[in-house]
Amino acid sequence: MSERFKPYLTVALIIEQEGKFLMVEEYQETGELCFGTIAGHVEAKESIIDAALREAVEECGCPVELDYLVGVYDYVKDYETIIRFTFKAHLKDGAAAQLKLNDPDGEIVGIKWYTKEEIYEKKHMWRTRLIGYNFDDYFKGQSIPLSAITEVRA
Repeated sequence: MSERFKPYLTVALIIEQEGKFLMVEEYQETGELCFGTIAGHVEAKESIIDAALREAVEECGCPVELDYLVGVYDYVKDYETIIRFTFKAHLKDGAAAQLKLNDPDGEIVGIKWYTKEEIYEKKHMWRTRLIGYNFDDYFKGQSIPLSAITEVRA
């Protein structure tokens, strides 16, 4: 019997404040600098919502509140499948002053606010092509209520 296929389940956050978007910078395996939204894998026994909230604290040191789901993305590349839930979120009151690099994995080298124009001008530096799909849907106004996600625990 062949090994069971396991897709990657990830979350991402679009955080906008005063017309700018919070992005993280890191180096790819090739050594090139890239940037992306706050994002990461859902861990064992963790809900999608909990994963999104955890990633914000892990990557930028700030608590967030989720506003809505921007979309669910089924990304098939090479020999893997990635299912990404992208949320629109905002920093909790006063959290912007607490922004700090807080990556326990040691992969992130910077946190920066980008304008919409900067995000698209630097698309050659995107960590993943999903960033374009996520922002395209966000700017089109795509919005799915969080109530569409039902958490069921055993």
